[in-house]
Amino acid sequence: MKHLRLFFLSVLSFICSITDLYANDSKLKITDFGGTLYVENATVQELEDLYKKNKYQRARALDNDEYPAIFIKELPLDYQEIKSQKYRNELFIRMLAPMAIKVNEEISNERNTLLRLERRYKQNKTLTPTETEKLEKLATKYDYFTRQKGNERIESQIFNLKRRIDSVPPSILIAAAAMESNWGFSRVAKEANSLYKEKVWFTTEGLEPLENKEDGYRFKIFDSLLECMRSFALTFNSNINYSNVWQAREGLTERHGVIIGESIAYSLSQSSNLPNFAGILDYTTAYYDLLAVDLGHLKRGLNK
Repeated sequence: MKHLRLFFLSVLSFICSITDLYANDSKLKITDFGGTLYVENATVQELEDLYKKNKYQRARALDNDEYPAIFIKELPLDYQEIKSQKYRNELFIRMLAPMAIKVNEEISNERNTLLRLERRYKQNKTLTPTETEKLEKLATKYDYFTRQKGNERIESQIFNLKRRIDSVPPSILIAAAAMESNWGFSRVAKEANSLYKEKVWFTTEGLEPLENKEDGYRFKIFDSLLECMRSFALTFNSNINYSNVWQAREGLTERHGVIIGESIAYSLSQSSNLPNFAGILDYTTAYYDLLAVDLGHLKRGLNK
């Protein structure tokens, strides 16, 4: 009898722990950081309520090409339960659009730093130790290596980094995520916060694939969807396999004021194992009018 009582108590304790875990996982958390909202553990309805407060109820910008600076840490808890494909795709775009714009804001800040260093070098024919350190950090981050020294090194770094540190059109970031993650319905998106199936090799870390387990890779796990998108954008701007894309977008900002996804979509033909990736990417950006996101900017000072 005593053993039976202990068994029931252990079962009850287990049930309570699971209930507490679910309660913690499902508790909405919104952090206001300088007018920017970071959202965790939201349901679809809770996210929609937040969007409604900020008049963000369509997959288009607000007035003045603004998108509210609302960043979700992970897909909504009940996202996989959405039945309507049309609604799912529209919500997916709304969730990712602010992130894609933010990632490009960060890239733009780094490009501006590089351009300031270029101007300083042209004026002074050299860089200070502090300026040199900034340039070296950018070269390391964007995976540019040269054995050159002195001014030849500086000139080589500036020339090559200008090709790498440039806009990754939000339309491309969103469309590629939609294609690689099946609009957020893939197992990798749900369990690893990974929208682009980025891989890590020969390690026990990461999400194990269900197939091809002997190939030596796992899917990289991200703390948030924003980190996932940052990582993909950095790969886009640092991996030499994208050099043809860098060439395609070079000078577009000077000629058109902004780099739009349709201008470089077909240069991405070799960047995915998905069949006809470039064609579908171009179609997706056009069908969902993602050009509007390329022209957008973030609105801060939001309603929590």
